[in-house]
Parts: sequence; structure tokens; C-alpha cells
Amino acid sequence: MTRSKLLAAVFALPLMIAGAGSAQANILALNIDGSTSISSANFNLQKQGYINALTSLLNTDGSNTVGVWQFASTVQQVFVLTTINSAAAKTALLTAIGAMTQLTGNTAIGQSILDARTAINAFVGPGNRIIDVSTDGTNTTGVLPGPATVTANGSGITVNCLGVGGSADCSWNGTGLDFVASSAATFETALRQKLTIELTKTPEPMTLTLFGTGLAGAAFMRRRRAKKA
Repeated sequence: MTRSKLLAAVFALPLMIAGAGSAQANILALNIDGSTSISSANFNLQKQGYINALTSLLNTDGSNTVGVWQFASTVQQVFVLTTINSAAAKTALLTAIGAMTQLTGNTAIGQSILDARTAINAFVGPGNRIIDVSTDGTNTTGVLPGPATVTANGSGITVNCLGVGGSADCSWNGTGLDFVASSAATFETALRQKLTIELTKTPEPMTLTLFGTGLAGAAFMRRRRAKKA
């Protein structure tokens, strides 16, 4: 390969990787509390909050992949991780959230984190990996959320928590972001703040490092030519 072709390949490399990464910015799991401590009315407020916030904040350009889980005594997958790259995909997500029936029972926060982690790890594609838990209480059954979060963090997944009301406990979340809604009535406001961060976050670009490497390589080639001259 000639030097000119080598340099062209070096400079093309970061552009190709940037193009591949730009198609997938965020992989987001929404874990929603459906335990008995949430009244039916407040559960519906929670659902409508997600629908309203996602309607206005979620783009259909393929930059976000979203899945939904509801947790109580057990964990139920409501919507499989799907890249939102069309109006139809977004409508399917909103419809699935609107059709959720409250599970009731205990509060399996930890297991919901592990289930979402498994799905995210199985999803092929680059991007920020986030598990987003909303709850009005504390974990009361199964795996503890603290160790589950550590396990998720070890897979490169950030866990964020939105606590609803004075009994909510997000203290198990050591490294992620915590948000607070004073009541179900103010849930949507806090949710919008959280989703605005999560849905618009861009991945740490490998391209900058590679671009710097490309510049260093070009400079090295110029120095070699100068010495020979």
C-alpha cells in the first residue's frame, strides 16, 4: 500500500466508526413499579406520565433503543428492547405502556435490574446502556437492588432511579443519577427531567482517540519524509 493510500485509510477510519456509532446512541430499559403500594389511580398517573414524556421527548431517528419492564412480586417484560427508528415503533412502545395492567404484590427492584441487564447485554449494538427504575418504595422480595446494580455496572450499564413519594428508597443506587417526585401527581415533571438526560446523552466517542491517532500517524509520516529530504 502506498503512503498516500495508507494516510487515506487512517483518516477514513474514524469517520467510518463515527458513522457506525451515530446510528445507536442509547439503549434504555424502563423498569416501572407496579407493586401494591401504588394505588390504581397513581399507577395510571405513572403510565400516563411515561406516555406524555416519551411522546414529546423520544425521537424516531433510531438514536434510542427502548425496552419496558414492570415489577412487583415478579418481573414482567412489557416491551422488548426495540430501536425506535419509525413512528410505528414509537407508537408500539406507547401502546404497550398504555396497555399495562398493574401486577400488584411485593417490590422486586433487584430482579428487575438483573432481567433488564440480561436483555441489554444480549442486544447487539454500541451506545450508552441505561436501566431506569421508578419506584415508590423499597425492595421487599428477591435479589437486593444494591448488588444487582453493582452487577449491572460491571456490564457497563448505568442504573438511574426515580423515587416517587416520601417512602421511596433509591439509596441502593451508588453511581447512577437519582431523581425525586414528591407525589404521583408530580411524577411526570421529574420523569421528563430524567428522560431528557437519558434520551439525549451521546456515547463517549472512540472517534476522538482514533482521530488523534490518525493525526499522529500523519505527522510521523511527514517527519519521515522531511528526514529523507
